[in-house]
Formats: sequence, structure tokens, C-alpha cells
Amino acid sequence: MRRRFHRNYRVRNAGAGLLEQVLGIAAPQHGAERTAAGEAVWVSAYLDSPTYRWYQELHLVVELTVAPGFHVYGRPIPEGYIPLDVTFEPLPGLQVGEPRWPEPHPFRVARLDEDFWAYDGEVRGTLPLTFTADPGAGDQTIRATVRYQACNVNECLLPATIELELPVRETVTIDRPPEPVPQS
Repeated sequence: MRRRFHRNYRVRNAGAGLLEQVLGIAAPQHGAERTAAGEAVWVSAYLDSPTYRWYQELHLVVELTVAPGFHVYGRPIPEGYIPLDVTFEPLPGLQVGEPRWPEPHPFRVARLDEDFWAYDGEVRGTLPLTFTADPGAGDQTIRATVRYQACNVNECLLPATIELELPVRETVTIDRPPEPVPQS
């Protein structure tokens, strides 16, 4: 079992995300799902929880379906080519961690003396998002952009971007008043 530690003691994982990451069990409920189609690539994304709390870490799950005969590039990649990437519109109080993608497979292009790494078929990655805005910041919309370049053995399509908006509701933890101390 992999232990999970955060650099900041305040950061907590969402319960749904832990079920999926640690036990491989799909959570019964996740955030709103958004899908979009590009040329040769279909993208689906959702947050692993429909709600967030102060200093809670959620995960953006990004799933790509690459059309048969096509691939998208992973990292590392020679200069001049476009790898699969996800970026975010800045949002106060949102910290974005490093993406976790499966290992791409080696890929050779005929007549080129460069090493490539690529994905094809189904690809699923996650990106950790930590909400650090003070409680009461309200509901948020995560604006993510998926960028890639789809290629087949004969040609590469123009680089493409798919923009997705994912809503997430704030859940505020309400402090309880202290219990009265019994008088003796």
C-alpha cells in the first residue's frame, strides 16, 4: 500500500478520490462530467468530488479516446512537436499539482532519427487540485484546456485544444459551539 503524505498538514484528500486511488473502487458520485470531441480525439473530464472544502485536494480526471490508427505524443518529446498537456485558467485559491499520466509507449517515425513516446487507444490521467481560498469563497468553475497533436503514420493533424468548464460547489464546515462544562 502506498502511503500518502502532503507537504502541508492542512491538505486533505476527498473521500471519493481516496476510494479510487487507493482501492481502485469507482466512487458512487463524482463532479459534473464534460465531454468534447476533436479531430481523432474524444475528451472526457470530471472532478472526483462534486464539492470541495478549504484545503481539500480533489483530482481532475481526464480521459482521452484516440481514434484507431492515430496517436498523441507524450513526454519526453523532441522540440517542435506538441505533447498531451492540460493547463488551467488561473483561479485565486487553486493550486494545481503535477499531472499523473500512464507511461507512454516508444514510437518510431519512419525516416526520422528521433525517439518519440506516444499514447493511443484509451488514456486516463489525473491532476491534483488543492483549494486554498478562505472558507466562504463560494462555488467555483475550473476552466481546463487539453492540448494535443494527433498523428497517424502518414501525417500529423494541426495541434488542437479542447476547453472544458467544470463546476464545483463549496461545502463549508460549520464550527459547533463548545459543549457546556458541567458544573459541580
